[in-house]
Amino acid sequence: MSYPAIAELLPHRPPMLWIDEVVAQQGDEVHCRLTLRREHVFVEDGVVQAITSIEWMAQTVGALVGLFDRKRSQAPRPGYLIAIPEAQFMVASFAVGDRLELWARRVWGDETLASFESHVLRAGELTAKAQLSVYRRALREEQLP
Repeated sequence: MSYPAIAELLPHRPPMLWIDEVVAQQGDEVHCRLTLRREHVFVEDGVVQAITSIEWMAQTVGALVGLFDRKRSQAPRPGYLIAIPEAQFMVASFAVGDRLELWARRVWGDETLASFESHVLRAGELTAKAQLSVYRRALREEQLP
C-alpha cells in the first residue's frame, strides 16, 4: 500500500520536517522511517543528541493523526505536545546516515486529547521510547467538510 507524502500529513515544513515516509498503518498504530541527513537543523558535527528523537516520535504521532484527518477530507492541523510522562534514551546520539524506524500507537484519547506510545529503532535496536500526550483544538463548525 502507498501512503501520502509526509508533507501532506503534517503541518510542518523544512527545516522542521524530519520524517521521510509512512511505511505502514493499521488501526491506531503507524510505522514511519527517516534517514538522518546533514542538513537537518539539529545536526552538529555529524550527530544529533538523543533528546531530538522526541520530535521524531511526535512527528510520527502527527503522521498517524494526519492519516485519520485525510480519511475525513480534513487538512493537517497543528497538535501540541503537552506532556512527556515517560521517556528513555538508550543511546546518547544519532549519526548522519542513520536510518531510523519510528513507531507510534494511540493508547487512549479522542480528537482533541490523546496519549501515544512511541519508539525508535536503529538497525533493529531500540534506541528511544516515550509516552507522549498531545492536544489539538477541536474543529469549529465552519472548518468541517
